[in-house]
Amino acid sequence: MKQIVIKVLGFFIGFFITLFLINYINITNKKIENFTVETPTKEHYSNSRIEGNDNEVNNDYALIPYQANKFMCINTFFDTKKISNAEGRWYECDLPLDEYNDRNNNNYFTYTKNINLKPNTINKNGSYGADINTIQLNGPKSFYFANNVNTNELNEFSMIMTLKILNIEAKNNILFELTGNTETIDASVQQYTYSIININIITNENGNYDFIIIIGNTEYKGNINNIDKDLIKNNDFIVFGFIYTKSEITFLINKQTYKYTTVNNFQITLSSTPVIINKYGSINMELYNFIYYKTIIPIEEYLNCFKHNYHYLSGLHTIIENNRADGGDTSLIRDKLIDFEEKLGNYFKLITDTKLDKSDDITATANMIQIQPFNISSINTNKNTSSSFFSFLF
Repeated sequence: MKQIVIKVLGFFIGFFITLFLINYINITNKKIENFTVETPTKEHYSNSRIEGNDNEVNNDYALIPYQANKFMCINTFFDTKKISNAEGRWYECDLPLDEYNDRNNNNYFTYTKNINLKPNTINKNGSYGADINTIQLNGPKSFYFANNVNTNELNEFSMIMTLKILNIEAKNNILFELTGNTETIDASVQQYTYSIININIITNENGNYDFIIIIGNTEYKGNINNIDKDLIKNNDFIVFGFIYTKSEITFLINKQTYKYTTVNNFQITLSSTPVIINKYGSINMELYNFIYYKTIIPIEEYLNCFKHNYHYLSGLHTIIENNRADGGDTSLIRDKLIDFEEKLGNYFKLITDTKLDKSDDITATANMIQIQPFNISSINTNKNTSSSFFSFLF
């Protein structure tokens, strides 16, 4: 009996020392990172595509929208060498080559299967898509994405994802997830509740899709229901936008907007588990672009994402680069830009006129479902205390 007590006591001492060391390392790592967010200026977002003399072309569609406020981005637009199958890493789009190292572990997503690049269906000369069917992307630790990196508090953020969905078959499909720390809701009885942020695409009985959003311990559901499967899957690309504030949640599918009033049960703090894209690899998809902002993106900048996407998927960037390399004049580029504007206008009309369901810009209080808390004291009072405790941990 005495040996069992010593072993149990030793386990707890080792367990808490390990937790302390992990927390200390996490805090130290965060302190050495640079989280400065530059305030955007008018010059960042000039609407003029061609400025200066005839030999100078400034194409703003090539820029990441709201670039100064971007925290992290991975894409296939700028440099597909950022996807390193040899290392199993997909690096941040602006990370210099000489900074590809383990110290910058908040600058890449990891994966365990090779990512193949596939031509997009707009133009075979345009940017390729990253096939992540059956592949889960594991990003930096969630707390790096917090607004306050000292307390890990999450107050607002925006996420934009451009992808092509080929198929969704599973019942639950987590497109994006940030994990939060478990919250104490009643210390007197050691009662806790989970905290998480995710987007779940659910296949319903009609074969169409319902979108459920979890923020903290509240499920937001009912507004984004029965979205036609053909409108989600049969596209050259689709854009999902997710904007969170303490007062409102906005979810966008292309240009269609859905809103919920935020339910604030507690201050959300993010944990040390990784950010996830395509959890368990359940969505058969090709990813083009993922951008995360630690702030609210203005709607005009969100709309610029379509121009940004189309700039690369249409192959316009290649035409411009090749023309410059050949020393050609800008008249060819101007003609291509005019043609691009016309096609882009037609595409905008298509996504504006296409209704995903009968609703448009819905605002509602959540169809609220609280995630049930768990009670530590009830677990510890089980007759088989040790096995219950271990099952809780693992």
